[in-house]
Amino acid sequence: MGGAVVDEGPTGIKAPDGGWGWAVLFGCFIITGFSYAFPKAVSVFFKELMHEFGIGYSDTAWISSILLAMLYGTGPLCSVCVNRFGCRPVMLVGGLFASLGMVAASFCRSIIQIYLTTGVITGLGLALNFQPSLIMLNRYFNKRRPIANGLAAAGSPVFLCALSPLGQLLQDHYGWRGGFLILGGLLLNCCVCAALMRPLVAPQVGGGTEPRGPQRPPQRLLDLSVFRDRGFLIYAVAASIMVLGLFVPPVFV
Repeated sequence: MGGAVVDEGPTGIKAPDGGWGWAVLFGCFIITGFSYAFPKAVSVFFKELMHEFGIGYSDTAWISSILLAMLYGTGPLCSVCVNRFGCRPVMLVGGLFASLGMVAASFCRSIIQIYLTTGVITGLGLALNFQPSLIMLNRYFNKRRPIANGLAAAGSPVFLCALSPLGQLLQDHYGWRGGFLILGGLLLNCCVCAALMRPLVAPQVGGGTEPRGPQRPPQRLLDLSVFRDRGFLIYAVAASIMVLGLFVPPVFV
């Protein structure tokens, strides 16, 4: 899931298919786990939120809905940020946003405030981590890219199996506010994963600083030419329809 992001990185740099790439894979595994599992796992707090604010289940379900909307809907913004600042800085900021949103949510006094903190801020933070992590993974792996993407995607079920019972345990011992606060602390691990995303450096020629191979022209902040590709349009529409039915049943069940 999500392994369709492909970015070959700077021209002239060969993917190592190992080495530090395994550290990048580990970071991507954690980021993918948080990104896909968190919107589902947070639903264990819904009953407490319903009791706290006197609202219905559909109102609390908006939390996961906004999280997912930010995760997928801010893709163009993530692309612009990555093209402008690079993967690692964007992911560091995203990790801080993800943590800050959950910490702020633990002090909220209304469901609208939780929409803004857990939904918008944490969702944006996860989005700023997820897409750049896949870009870095695809830069570090070429021949082993299928298995690398598969291992990274395995973070989703692993984290869902861990975060859901953890959330229930935190709720039983500390209430939903304490649970949100601790989960916010856990999301700071996204910053640690961001630190693992070391950029690939072009090889030097004869002690100089010029990279081998032809230079790639400067990237535009947002390249819309991909929408002229019929195959991409079919894939984008099909993936959008798939996602509509992928997350809704687990959240409401």
